[in-house]
Amino acid sequence: MLTFNFDYFLGLFPRLATAIPYTAEVIVGSILLCLIVGMIIAVIRIARIPVLHQFCEIWLSYNRSMPFILDLYLVYFVLPVIVRGLGISPDGWPLTAYVLIALTFHYSPVISEIIRPAYLSVDKGQSEVAVVFGLSPFHRVFRIVAPQAFPVALPNLVSEAINIMKDTSVMYFIGVIDLMGRAGNIINANYGQGKLETYCAVALIYWVLVIFVEMVFHATQRMTDKGRRTT
Repeated sequence: MLTFNFDYFLGLFPRLATAIPYTAEVIVGSILLCLIVGMIIAVIRIARIPVLHQFCEIWLSYNRSMPFILDLYLVYFVLPVIVRGLGISPDGWPLTAYVLIALTFHYSPVISEIIRPAYLSVDKGQSEVAVVFGLSPFHRVFRIVAPQAFPVALPNLVSEAINIMKDTSVMYFIGVIDLMGRAGNIINANYGQGKLETYCAVALIYWVLVIFVEMVFHATQRMTDKGRRTT
């Protein structure tokens, strides 16, 4: 008979909380890396740089078809073989590195597909006027295009950030002790007992993390709207 021990459930949170800082570091680090690489890919695709543009299109098509867990396994098992072939030893690489590489590889092209149409949604005439007034390409992008493209891209960027957060939950498959890995250790230490309470506690923590991200998003959106009205 399935039972739920509420006292045991409440006692799980201090034990699970020890894994939250590391999980948060991986989430923040992967989101930043995906944004940086995604912007680079978006620039390549907008400028249609030969060879690189076609490569990025294939990369995007591939990742649209692949579940993240498969990319994680490919990075974990195949990347060491490739780097050894290049004369580089992967021995001693932390497991976190494989997770960050896998997340960046999987989500960066998707992020670029959010940034690119947001950039193209800005009227080209504004950039042409900026050229007439002698603004450099850097100033044209960051003073004219980016402030208008960012609000367009923000909702979809937040959705992908939440997807990245959720996909970090599978990194324990390669031995990383994150929030899910900590939950697995607790269940094993309890000889398989308390699974329902443990997974419910983990689900509640992830729910709170997603709510926090959404709150940050709404605060950023309000600041952006306020800045646009002021302008």
